[in-house]
Amino acid sequence: MNSQLIYWLWLTIAFGPANSRKWNAMSHYASVEEAYKSISRGNLEYVMPQDVRSVKSADMERAQKLAEYCESKRINIYCFDDKKYPEGLREIYNPPSVLFAVGDISIINDSVVIACVGTRSPSEYSVAVTERICSELVDAGVVIASGMAPGLDSIALKAGIKAGGKVVSVLPCGLFYDYPKNGAEIKRAVSGNGAVISEFFPDEPPLGTNFRARNRVLSGISMGTLITQAGEKSGALSTASSALRQGRDVFCITPHELFNSEYAGVTGLIRDGAIPVLDARDVLREYYSVYSHKLNHNSAVLRLKSSEGVFSEKPKKPVSNSGPRKPTKEAKPDKAEIKIINTDGMSDEKKKIIEFVSGNGAVHFDDIVALCDWSEDVETMLTELELEGIIKSLSGNRYTI
Repeated sequence: MNSQLIYWLWLTIAFGPANSRKWNAMSHYASVEEAYKSISRGNLEYVMPQDVRSVKSADMERAQKLAEYCESKRINIYCFDDKKYPEGLREIYNPPSVLFAVGDISIINDSVVIACVGTRSPSEYSVAVTERICSELVDAGVVIASGMAPGLDSIALKAGIKAGGKVVSVLPCGLFYDYPKNGAEIKRAVSGNGAVISEFFPDEPPLGTNFRARNRVLSGISMGTLITQAGEKSGALSTASSALRQGRDVFCITPHELFNSEYAGVTGLIRDGAIPVLDARDVLREYYSVYSHKLNHNSAVLRLKSSEGVFSEKPKKPVSNSGPRKPTKEAKPDKAEIKIINTDGMSDEKKKIIEFVSGNGAVHFDDIVALCDWSEDVETMLTELELEGIIKSLSGNRYTI
């Protein structure tokens, strides 16, 4: 067991699994053990008011019981500084402080992982395309990651397993909660051919806010996210948004019916720059030059050739092994470009965003979220400010005045 695991469990209990404010507190300490010793002695200087009650009620005995419970249920626990912790998660905003897992989590670091998500009510076309492309990807050595909801998420996982590949599922609830309903069989299948993981405590139900939190983990463990069918309000678009914020690739199956609202989500993503996918090669070519050593060169799809060559040689940066993202400044705009903005009647939160973006030229979404402490509302406020003509979005999920 990692010697620091018990302290990471305490931190997760104290602040809550997906609470980004734990990282604000942690930034003031050299280690999680130091944070525990300081806070447990009553030093709440770096604890936000909304967290004081839960932090005071957390104790090491509860953390120890949680560790023992997971061991008795054969649930593995991986903390942030564990060597087996997924490397891709280390660089995202608000990474999980601990992950609970059943199965082999090492495949995440050892493989090219592609998330595949989509609607719960897919067309026959989308089912067939999802099954074929996921089968071709796992044959090429790719690990398929997805949620476990009925529809294209579970279809992607089953296709990967049927093709003899490895799969990973990320849950919006605890590993022992009955989600999806009567889903014990698919959980066993996935954990037996990969891993089922969650940042939530073993018996926690799938609360509404957990799904969005889950999506950032799903896209975070993946090098890219493939959307196979999604309407305008599909939950799959949340995973795509998380992938973009994290600097990951987003792929979309070309719509079966261009003007059908059931495909409006993927149509919009392609219009905004997502990579259109006609077959598995369109995904593989993005990673071949850097990660070819992680792929199966004997697969049928990698043996395919064309007169132009199947794979490009453009470099793809490997996933780095960095810590939680911190706001970074870019070149400030010339004085002539600075706008005079009337902020009368605006909320303090919007004024804070405007001041930050105005003073830093062009900033990434994650930097704005890191500045603020209310990530649930940031996207809404940015959209409103963009509609008001005050800020504008740039490529790479950045914003400027």
